[in-house]
Amino acid sequence: MEILKKFINWLYPYKCVSCDCVLETEAVWCSDCFMETIFIDQPICKLCGRMFETLYACDEMCNTCLEFPPSFDEARALFQYNETSKNMVMKIKKNADNHVAKTFARMLFTRYPIVFKNADLIVPVPSHWLKIMKRGYNPAAIIASEISKISGIAYMNAMRDLKKTRQQKHKSIQERMENVAGAFICKKRLHDKNIILVDDVLTTGATLNECSKALKGCGAKHVSCLTIACTRIIQ
Repeated sequence: MEILKKFINWLYPYKCVSCDCVLETEAVWCSDCFMETIFIDQPICKLCGRMFETLYACDEMCNTCLEFPPSFDEARALFQYNETSKNMVMKIKKNADNHVAKTFARMLFTRYPIVFKNADLIVPVPSHWLKIMKRGYNPAAIIASEISKISGIAYMNAMRDLKKTRQQKHKSIQERMENVAGAFICKKRLHDKNIILVDDVLTTGATLNECSKALKGCGAKHVSCLTIACTRIIQ
């Protein structure tokens, strides 16, 4: 049995989820990438879940959430977005890597048990059909599906992306919100349902906000958002 295990490990070696270097043991990161990974920890904004860079009370809201109150009830992520976490996200976004998605789905389930406590459905942020034709898949759906399997909470493809929005990069918060306004619809009746909405990265929260608005418009009672990473807080 030990020989077979060594042979399998030789054929399919453990690799770092960020840099792809071969690992000697069953681990998630190499030591270098682990040191570069910024784990989300308190103090955080109680709504968008991004870390404050100064000491705030844990029930504080960031300036963005104060100025642009989101439609979701809370958002939580595993990591702060940097080059290391970007590489992790890209494994799913560009390569549809289910192993990486499963790893982070398990981490989200372990890290935020309160989010899952009363949840009824796991819903992915939709991708426009032209993007799905190009990629062959929706990255958020891969993550959401793995979270559903691990948590035992039902998965539902409840939303559609109605318009191919312009690139959000380099846009202000207001411009991002205007760019995605009316972009998403909910296809299902969700009366009094508690939803976990899943995406890969939270930047300004414009996409998650617009999706949450559509979900609540179809009756959802509570929307919690989960992402692998989120950007630094905007003060």
